[in-house]
This record gives sequence, structure tokens and C-alpha cells, in this order.
Amino acid sequence: MKKTLNVGLVGLGYIGKIHAIGYRDIALCFPQPQVTAHLKAALRTSLGRDQEFLRDLPVELETTSLEEFFSQDLHLVDVCSPSAMHTEYVLEAARRGIPVYCEKPLGKDLADARIMAEAAAQHNILTHMAFTQRYLPAVRQMKAALDSGEFGEVLNFRGSIFHSSYLDPRRPMSWRLRWAESGGGAFADLGAHMVDLVKYLLGDAARVGAKMRTFITERPVSRGSKQMETVDVDDWAFSTLELKNGAIGNIEATRMAAGVGSEIKLQIFCRKGSLHFDASNPHEIRIHDLKTGCWMSGNLPYPDVSGERPIASIYPSAKMSQGSFQDAHMASCYDFLQCVQQNTPSKSDFQSALAVQEILEAAYRSGRTTGEMLQLPL
Repeated sequence: MKKTLNVGLVGLGYIGKIHAIGYRDIALCFPQPQVTAHLKAALRTSLGRDQEFLRDLPVELETTSLEEFFSQDLHLVDVCSPSAMHTEYVLEAARRGIPVYCEKPLGKDLADARIMAEAAAQHNILTHMAFTQRYLPAVRQMKAALDSGEFGEVLNFRGSIFHSSYLDPRRPMSWRLRWAESGGGAFADLGAHMVDLVKYLLGDAARVGAKMRTFITERPVSRGSKQMETVDVDDWAFSTLELKNGAIGNIEATRMAAGVGSEIKLQIFCRKGSLHFDASNPHEIRIHDLKTGCWMSGNLPYPDVSGERPIASIYPSAKMSQGSFQDAHMASCYDFLQCVQQNTPSKSDFQSALAVQEILEAAYRSGRTTGEMLQLPL
């Protein structure tokens, strides 16, 4: 098995840089890594930016040419472009038989996501999604606790993911605020993470409904400009999910939450107790045992999640932590590198992402009407 895999990055904006740092620092954070990454090439829309960063990584080749990028000896393509552009790069990688790691959501809509998932299956390539909340130790502990069965039937849940990143009405337009490029606003951008967590922890959805609002309907076309452009995506969304197992709950997502910065929480209420996750404490969950009436938190005695790599083997130790956001991205990158090295499928593959995309699509269809509950599959 190769000890170093050549990675091609598509897009090197903010999230592309987070992925690049994750690949680079595996060798720093793990004394004897199972596999490392060589950043072979970066495909960008324009050159000349971030030269010092590119040298420090380092990236061997920076190019704007799709053909030059894919002519490199790539073992893995990591797609960090705007959502509407995922399809082109994924299909090209699939055609060439190259495994793909893709930022969330998989596509700008369900139709694009289906095309990509079908192409990946047709060409039998390994795939992986950047649903990085799965890689927080607290989430893995919550999964193990639920899988143990000791909490009994799941009754209801409540998830929220709040940012304050778009409160300023002077913040200019970007691809995230244009439906044609993003396929959605707060719910597609942030809510996708919580939708994936609910699916990962609790199971598939049967019915979905949603309400959505856009609070700032126009923004400057560029910083400081007086010319305005219409915003056609949601600033806030509230979705209700009924699961196939009978549980019901809601997910709220917004980029307009003053004072919170970034906040991710999930509460799950069961017959015999409840489980509580707060991303501000990425290592621990809190649980309530109904029988004893006691609350517990800390390093609780649950085994590793069956069928997945032990989280301690892919998540940086406290001494090597770069912050939970970067740590989770690194763990996701490192996990998929090992999947590619060993030719084993990821638990967070395109088929899993397709189920998330269907929930997003149902929520947006519902949100454009009266919030009615829509039956899945669509």
C-alpha cells in the first residue's frame, strides 16, 4: 500500500485552505501516520493569489486548466468549489476512475446529486463527503450510546446550528447568497450538517416540512458598492423531520444569530433518558438517565462505534489540537485517505449524501409553499 497519496484540490478558497491544512498536518499530528498526503495540484479560477500559502503547504502545481489538473498522477480529488460546480469536477474524476472527496452539500439540487452518485456507482469509485461533525469525539460517543440500546426508543430531537456571519447588511454578495450557485442558503450551507447528524445518529427521514425567511433581501454587489443585488436564498430555516422509526424533531439553521458566533447543539430525548451534544465541548456529551435521575458527562464508558475507525486514531490529541473545526476536517481527510489506501468504502459516501440532499430538497420545496409535510422519497 502507498504511504503517500497524491491529492488534487479543486478550489482553494476558505474551505479549500482548511482541507489543504488538514492534509498537510497529518504528519505533524500523528507520529506514525498510516498514510500521508502530497498536494500534487490545485485547480483554481485564477492564479497569482496566496503564493506564500501555496509555497508553505507546498502545492506542486497551481493551474486553471482542467485538462492539466487531471493529467497529473492523482490518487484522490478533493472538490471545494461552489456547490453548482461540483458536478463537472466529480464527473470528470469518476470518468478517470479517481476517488472523490466532496464538500457539502453534494450538489446544488437533488437532480445534480443523483447524477454524481450514479456516476460514482457506474465507475465504481470511492467517495466521501465533508460532513465533519461526524468526526467530533462527542458525536461518536453519542452514536455509541444510542447504539447500545440502553436509552430505549428515540421519541423526539431538537438540533440547531446558528451563525452570525451574515448579520451585516453591508456584507457584499457572494456565491453563497445566489440560488443558482449555492442551491440554498442557511439550510443548505449549515443545516446540511445537522441533517446528516440526524441521519447518522437516528436514521432515515420519512416526511419533511419547513419554513424559511430571507431577512436581508438586497446586498451590495461588491464591498463598498452602492449597486445592490437581490438575495434569493434563506437567512433562516426551521424544518420538521419525521423519521422512519417514528421519532420526530426539528432542525433550525440561521446565519443571522447575533452574539453566538458559531453554535451547534443537538438534543435527543428517549424513553429511558436523553443525550445532549454541544459543539463548544467537542469531546464530551451529557446524558440523563431517567431510572436514576442522574446527569453524567465526561469520558463515558462506551465502546468505539462498530464498523468505523476508532476516533482516537484519526482525531488529533489535545496536545496537537488546532481547534475542533480544523481537527474535525483533518480527521475526515485522514479517514478517507485510509479508505483510498485500503480500497474500502467510506461510511459517509455519495449514497449517504444523496439521502441528505433529498431532505434538503424536500425542505426547500416545502418552504416555498405553506410548510406542508412532504413524503419521502420525492
